[in-house]
Amino acid sequence: MHWYEPDTRWDLYAKSREEFVDRFVVEGKFHKNVPEDIVTDFQTVSYIMAHSYYHWPMFDEAMSKLLLIMEMAIKLKAKALGIPTKNGKRDKRLVNIINDVFENDYLKFLKPDFDRARNFRNIKMHPDNLMFMGAMGFTDANARLFANTINLLFLESNELNKLHSTIHELESILKPFKTGIHVLQFQDKKILIDGFYTFKYREFENNKLLLLYINPLTTNVHEKFVEKKYPEPLIIAFKDYKIKEESIEGVDLKGKLMKVYIDDKVQNLKAYINYHKALSKIPEKDKQMFFQLNSSNALWQMEKIFYENCWS
Repeated sequence: MHWYEPDTRWDLYAKSREEFVDRFVVEGKFHKNVPEDIVTDFQTVSYIMAHSYYHWPMFDEAMSKLLLIMEMAIKLKAKALGIPTKNGKRDKRLVNIINDVFENDYLKFLKPDFDRARNFRNIKMHPDNLMFMGAMGFTDANARLFANTINLLFLESNELNKLHSTIHELESILKPFKTGIHVLQFQDKKILIDGFYTFKYREFENNKLLLLYINPLTTNVHEKFVEKKYPEPLIIAFKDYKIKEESIEGVDLKGKLMKVYIDDKVQNLKAYINYHKALSKIPEKDKQMFFQLNSSNALWQMEKIFYENCWS
């Protein structure tokens, strides 16, 4: 029966069904305060993803289902907050429900993700033509992002306020490490880095994760930017850490010691200067293209780390 024959379009991405499932199927991971309707509906998303191994376009249908789950989540949160979802007998517009929910200060940082999902939903629900994205549509990455966002949406207000407070403190404490000459030391290796681009922090129960998207100094600047031999973004994750005046010290997700520290000795200074001289000769369009693609990949990686390590 042809319905159970693997779709050969996946051959570009996975050599077997097991590899496909490992790479592309996302199961829901939610804490106890997330409504059961969402948990159950997310199971359907996982099944649609898994069965798309036999029919590539089903992967896009998983995305459609995810967008409906995001709509359901915001409506359930509105009801929990006592916010009406109807005007009389008519349903309120989704954009108005979102705006009402995110008037709460402790939730405002989640609004961009829900606005993005709403805009994407409008496009998906009112298509101009038939279009399949498959693996290129980042359905699996969006599934992890949406799961993370929904988990945050249903945290208690005191937990979110504590998270906000810690992030605000980190913005100040991490400033000395944002730019300049630093060394990343882990597993008996040392990498010279030019600070970090951005950080993200999440905290849930006993899980505390500090992620840094860092910029390693490379001697292959032309190859990296002009020849477009882009390396994978370098994300480091501290499961436990202490921030000192000139270092960030702690352990990674595997319990291995890791350290970022300021080190401007002569040879490091020379490498730093040479890197920036080479970088100044790179056309702006090449730099922008690299940073756009690399940063996008970095943010997906960060969400994956949170998804795999924060929730039950």
